[in-house]
Amino acid sequence: MAHFLWTVFFAFLLCLRYYFFNDLFDIIKNDSSSFLQGEGERDLISMNQFEVLHTHVNYAAAAYCRNHQLKNWTCGSRCVGEVIIENFFHDNLKGACGYIAYNKKNKSIIISFRGSQDLPNWAYNLEFALLDYEFPGVEGALVHRGIYEVYDRVKSSILTNIQLMMTREENSCRGYDIIVTGHSLGGALASFLAIDIKRYIQDPILDERINGIPFTINLTTIGAPRIGNDVFAKIIMNELIFQTTPFKHHVSRITHRNDVITHLPPSKNGFVHHPHEIWVKSIDETYICRDIDYGEPSVDLSCSAGASFFDISVHLFIWDINFISICTCDT
Repeated sequence: MAHFLWTVFFAFLLCLRYYFFNDLFDIIKNDSSSFLQGEGERDLISMNQFEVLHTHVNYAAAAYCRNHQLKNWTCGSRCVGEVIIENFFHDNLKGACGYIAYNKKNKSIIISFRGSQDLPNWAYNLEFALLDYEFPGVEGALVHRGIYEVYDRVKSSILTNIQLMMTREENSCRGYDIIVTGHSLGGALASFLAIDIKRYIQDPILDERINGIPFTINLTTIGAPRIGNDVFAKIIMNELIFQTTPFKHHVSRITHRNDVITHLPPSKNGFVHHPHEIWVKSIDETYICRDIDYGEPSVDLSCSAGASFFDISVHLFIWDINFISICTCDT
């Protein structure tokens, strides 16, 4: 409960900070009674899409469970399917943590990042400086310095673990699809990892620099903040959304109603969301947003970007799944 209270308290401070910077409410129009300022055409997700995303969101929520529950995959409704925990990761300095698992039946590897739940996590969330992001053939990419530094502490061990799972003889996960997911800060970290899996594991397989079987990358974030500029958003688009050979990857950036966290850091500081937004308006209405315009990341005002007021409480749940912390990563 203490961790939960810290989360709410620092989220409140975050909202207050942006209110006084007059950025959080830049998109408010004259009709403040309307939940959405834009009501453009958008499509509901299919039942099959919902079932897939619902499973991924449960994987993200499971990262808040205690490790001994996860080891036995007995964390109630969050622990769906026949999943075997491979390993846990936890950085004591900056707080990144989560689990790596696999599902033999579905032939998938799962990497789930826990969201912010304590003071160190929120301290790094409150940093808004941009950091140069190096990527082959791309200039001008910038990312959120604080969040990337959190990710950088755990990325090598996670990538090494995935490679081991794909190359070992016993319980091999060779050719398994990869699901990368996380809520809040965890969603931001998941986006960085998905790009690195493509760059350091998938691409060498396709170039035949290492022996392996190509696989699909599924990135599903929930309530994630903005993490980079438009150039970085285009890296995700080009590497994970537009690439269709040999398999089509899937990117789903899930937002919930008028969740304030997804509007931070402010766009005036150069931060841009990457596509594809999936907007949950209610438990029965989940929409596919139109956030790519002529090959460029854009904003769909008929989804979360059109909210006329904001709420922190909706950040803590989505559909029938909640993200209230019930653990620390080392228990």
